Amino acid sequence: MSKLERNIYKSKIFYISIYLIYSIIVTIVSLTANGFLNILVITIGMILIGHFGYNDSKSCKLYYLIFSAGFFLCDGLAAILTSLIIQTTSVYIGNTAYYPIVLVISIRLMEFIYARFAIGFMNRRKISGLKFTQFIGFMIIPIFSIVYMFTLLSYMKIYAGIEEIVLFIINAIMIFIVNIYVTYMFENISKNNVLQNEINLYQQKSKLQYKYYDNLERKYQDSRKLAHDIRNHLNTIEELHKINDTETAKHYTDDIHKMLNELNQKYYTSNRVLNIILNEKFNYTKDKDINIECRIGDVNIEFIRDIDITTIFANLLDNAIEATKDKGYINLDINKFNELLVINISNSITTKPMQKNKKFKSTKENHQGLGIENIKKSLEKYDGTMLIDFDEKEFKVNIIIPI
Repeated sequence: MSKLERNIYKSKIFYISIYLIYSIIVTIVSLTANGFLNILVITIGMILIGHFGYNDSKSCKLYYLIFSAGFFLCDGLAAILTSLIIQTTSVYIGNTAYYPIVLVISIRLMEFIYARFAIGFMNRRKISGLKFTQFIGFMIIPIFSIVYMFTLLSYMKIYAGIEEIVLFIINAIMIFIVNIYVTYMFENISKNNVLQNEINLYQQKSKLQYKYYDNLERKYQDSRKLAHDIRNHLNTIEELHKINDTETAKHYTDDIHKMLNELNQKYYTSNRVLNIILNEKFNYTKDKDINIECRIGDVNIEFIRDIDITTIFANLLDNAIEATKDKGYINLDINKFNELLVINISNSITTKPMQKNKKFKSTKENHQGLGIENIKKSLEKYDGTMLIDFDEKEFKVNIIIPI
């Protein structure tokens, strides 16, 4: 487990204690001579130790299960092959007490070879983004393999001729190949999920850009209309001043200024993609009674890919807008501190966000709430970190990315 990818590190005392407890439990269970219970305890124990002591990801749970299935295959194959070699060759063991020693050495040798192969094989697999239903589906095959191997070994104890031994070896090899194939399928589906997520993010970016340029086109048409009527507006204001109706003239002038302000496209930052996102999201809140404060310092975020800028800021703002009700607020600060890019966003909330398995759930209908997880994945590319804090009234996100 320590040689595979890990995200959990505990003290040496913890690992020594767990190792001793696990060994004692397995030893006690093995003395009951209940083979199936022994397999069950070893497998569940390995998964639990791996989950709490080394890596709590879904992919590693499957690896631990497949690893256990492989070990039982090795045990069965070693026992049967040793028996086959003794029966079909001139090897003679004078003292029957030596037979268990030969068997144990054979089993440990095969387990060692398998362990070296399995660790190298699993370390080359890159798994991420699996759905829960996919993960459960893949768990079925190694579980079936363990039960099937136990059933075969039980029948082999009753009767095991040369033909039966050969058939057992063929079955064991086929089961082993199926479990290896599962890891390839596991990896391919994971890659497809990642690619699908990338496609969704590119689509999100394209929609934002389309809305942005559509908004520019609309403002251009409105500016042409205003330019066409500007002479009439000026004449009206002049006439109002001539008749000393300065109050009406002032209101008329203010209305003209508002119309001109609405035609302006704000430039929050020099980064084109971020500017598109901020304009689109903030324009969306115009009809809502939300106070927005956006402060961006002299920072260069060109080192972040456009798709990741979209993922980070679009999801942050979407979440903030979704959680903020009327008469609320959203504060966005982007600045540089030493050699760090610091992004802070806070917004008012009326209800605490929902969490399940330490993950936030979206309140939108038919929405999986993957925004925060997508942000984390994008930040990993730049060694960035994200801290989330919230109480009854406010939700805060702090992001730090090394420049």
